[in-house]
Amino acid sequence: MSFCGPVIEEGIAFVLLAAGRSERFGGDKLVAPFKGRPLWQWAVDAAEEAGFVERYFVVGPHSSLEAPAGWQEVVSLDAAQGMGRSIAAGVRAASHHHRVVIGLADMPMVTAEHLRRVASGTGTSFTRQKDGKPGCPAAFGPESFEKLIALKGDRGARSLDLQDFAVIEPENPGVLFDVDTREDIRI
Repeated sequence: MSFCGPVIEEGIAFVLLAAGRSERFGGDKLVAPFKGRPLWQWAVDAAEEAGFVERYFVVGPHSSLEAPAGWQEVVSLDAAQGMGRSIAAGVRAASHHHRVVIGLADMPMVTAEHLRRVASGTGTSFTRQKDGKPGCPAAFGPESFEKLIALKGDRGARSLDLQDFAVIEPENPGVLFDVDTREDIRI
């Protein structure tokens, strides 16, 4: 995708998690077509449209995916242990930046505008999920990197004891749609 819009401030990296096992889906969901394109492509396009210049694409060691042009591929060798290890791998690779935004490759409706809102500011910012809890996309400053790199298992960032975080309300609840099952992809 070629985009000539606003650029996210230099030093803010985007980490896209694409190393999941797709167990509930019953196969590699990220390559499944969603509205005419592979599922993962939607999240990539949103990050590029948002203006992130520093982009990391986290995959598992046996992934059928490769990082798109302009993205740095990060292989999470222990991705099978859960999302926490993929977050750790992505943040470790991007830890020289002053802010890291984490997104999920199975959330095709996240908008560039929402990603820009999450990226702005300082400290930790989560997106308010439909159940009111904090979740992804989320952004973190360097004060959180050590804890994120230590994540294990299926524990995500909201499982950490992070103080004073902001919660960003999505402009439209539809941006939170994520694909878990084959039924979801037919929507």
